[in-house]
Amino acid sequence: MYFRFIFGFIIISMMQGCLTQADQQQHAGKMINQLHQAIQLQQWDNAIQLFDPSFFKSEPQNIWKQKLITLQDTLGAIKGFNIISSSKDPRFGGDFYIYIISVQHEHGFSHETITIFKGLDERPLMVTGYQIRAQKNQ
Repeated sequence: MYFRFIFGFIIISMMQGCLTQADQQQHAGKMINQLHQAIQLQQWDNAIQLFDPSFFKSEPQNIWKQKLITLQDTLGAIKGFNIISSSKDPRFGGDFYIYIISVQHEHGFSHETITIFKGLDERPLMVTGYQIRAQKNQ
């Protein structure tokens, strides 16, 4: 009986190890830098490659791109950005990395919330959420 208990415990421990994946926080942070560099340089194809294709089903690429162009026309060129907070939200299907970012423009600020997802499958990290709010200097 004791042997069955130990054997069962070892099997369960091994199965949990299979479901756990390596932390991708550092790689997600690099993606944030890549995304902002592409947006700052208006290299839209490079930025779009970082997104999960399902993101653009709810907001088409051309509308997303136009929002960012309009934002830069209104607030001026991007001068820099600062990650205000980052967190990891592990779920059964994978890990969500959530970033809140303050972006400094020539004439104001924008604040972004970006979600990056890494599923348990072999697909790479992808941006699955992107929200932006602008604030013009008075």
